[in-house]
Amino acid sequence: MRDRVTPSLTLPRGAASLSSRWESINPKRAVVLAAVLSLLALTLAVPMRTYFSQQTEFDELRSSNAQLQSEVRDYEEKVAEQNDPAYIEAQARERLQFVMPGEKPLLMQYPVPPAKSDEERKAEKQAGNPWYTNLWNSVSAPEK
Repeated sequence: MRDRVTPSLTLPRGAASLSSRWESINPKRAVVLAAVLSLLALTLAVPMRTYFSQQTEFDELRSSNAQLQSEVRDYEEKVAEQNDPAYIEAQARERLQFVMPGEKPLLMQYPVPPAKSDEERKAEKQAGNPWYTNLWNSVSAPEK
């Protein structure tokens, strides 16, 4: 009989060495390696979680600090403004209606609007209610 020649599959050098490595791995060593890697992953999981949570908290505190510094600047500006004599005079004129000597004060008095009747107040209250409240009131209570 004639020897049949079967075409051989040629693998690249790196692939051949890799396949030979997998064949020579001891199953006990693979289990030990997997256990060591799992233990390492579990050991690093908690510190990494703590690190990321502290980073998040640090970022929140940094933004809060920036906001507080902005408020401090605003309050410092208000204090500086309130020490200005022109501002004090303007506030006295506006709030307390003070006038300088020689000026003629003019006070505008507007007429007081007429008092609303009970029906008008009830209609305004009903208009301010949500639709379901008005519906419930119309169904639950008989009209007078």
